[in-house]
Amino acid sequence: MAGLNLFTNNAATTLASGITNVATTLTVATGTGAIFPTLTGSQYFYCTLANNSGTVEIVKVTARSTDTFTIVRAQDGTSAVSWNAGDKCELRLNRVDLLNFPQLDSTNTFSTDQTFTTAPILSALTGIVY
Repeated sequence: MAGLNLFTNNAATTLASGITNVATTLTVATGTGAIFPTLTGSQYFYCTLANNSGTVEIVKVTARSTDTFTIVRAQDGTSAVSWNAGDKCELRLNRVDLLNFPQLDSTNTFSTDQTFTTAPILSALTGIVY
């Protein structure tokens, strides 16, 4: 997946107005967009939209201009639905976020070169540390 997935702590707000199931932007409550990450280039973050009926949709936010988010709908196995003003918009840790992280004791495939600020410590099957 191209780009850098950004996070922030405790970013939660509500929709300022409703959106249809095909909308590609959403607006959050006035002044609350600033609690979400600032995006540049190919950076993005995921938001969970939720209502009191238990309906949930995960959207990929690809741009943020103050309180307006540009979104890609129906992420991580969810479906695009219509939302009302006052419904929740929260930056939650989702499955799709966690799948982007390499895991120890697993075969990890990287689509781009990885850069380390210090030399990584690698251990061979013999237990020798290089």
